[in-house]
Amino acid sequence: MSNLRPSSRTTSPDGRDWEIYAYRERVPPAARRLRRIRRLVAKRAQEWTVEAVSWAPYPVKHRWTVASELKGQVVASVEGQLARGEHPRPRNAKQETV
Repeated sequence: MSNLRPSSRTTSPDGRDWEIYAYRERVPPAARRLRRIRRLVAKRAQEWTVEAVSWAPYPVKHRWTVASELKGQVVASVEGQLARGEHPRPRNAKQETV
């Protein structure tokens, strides 16, 4: 899955178009050589970032960190909540400030 294409798209009842992205954080190759950072990278590699973005009439972003096995569930939950006009609050995901 690429972070260049949305995993899902939906429209909320107020007409706002939403794009939902799921991606892993990338770490520069130079950082992979160090042992402590490598351990952090291994832990971080199991986590995905799910981000819901809407651009018009003004930009709005929501972002969560989720374990890899729950990524699909969180994407579907966010899509459904946005389509119903709710503020997305998926279970099993840690919200990040944007």
